[in-house]
Amino acid sequence: MTNSFPRQTASLHERAMAASLQLTDSLGQVPSLAQVVALIDVPKGSIDPAFSEGRDLLIAAIERSLTILIDDCTRAVVKVDPEDPVAQFTAIGEAYLEWASRHPAQFRLLADTRRLDYRTVPRLRRYVDSLNELMSRLLLRARDQGRLHPREDIEMLVLSSRCFAMGAASMIVDGRLDATDGLGAAKRMMRDFVLRMARSSRP
Repeated sequence: MTNSFPRQTASLHERAMAASLQLTDSLGQVPSLAQVVALIDVPKGSIDPAFSEGRDLLIAAIERSLTILIDDCTRAVVKVDPEDPVAQFTAIGEAYLEWASRHPAQFRLLADTRRLDYRTVPRLRRYVDSLNELMSRLLLRARDQGRLHPREDIEMLVLSSRCFAMGAASMIVDGRLDATDGLGAAKRMMRDFVLRMARSSRP
């Protein structure tokens, strides 16, 4: 799903979740269920009772997108030399940038916690936590291989990398990078960032 909700060929709840994302992105706040059903022009009673509020639809939509992000990152990692944790770490960053470029509304929503703070929703928080854990494991392996300083603060490196990736993704989504290949430019920035980070941390 992207900013636009799917066409009539999509299931009702896929359309409702995508509409919830679109409204949140345009209104700057979580929409009510009434606003969602009005946008997709269906009766309120046709929505599954599990989605009793607009917030429920929004959480479901974000969760679906996060499952895609985790799957994309996992696939990216396994395509890289398993003996090169730095390259695998870089692959995660590039996969994240690709995800953000395909899911701009979800990216903006996760980046701006004023509308919906994923950290307060366990079913969403677990995806982000699992990605952070994967990043940490890769950097720990890199440190064990001597590619990072033996006393390197792994938690801080993960945080710094996340901040850089979010900044680069924001530039893609906002169109502030190369107009012809913003994603490619962001990926080059990501590779350069990780390379410099690893180089500066060597003993």
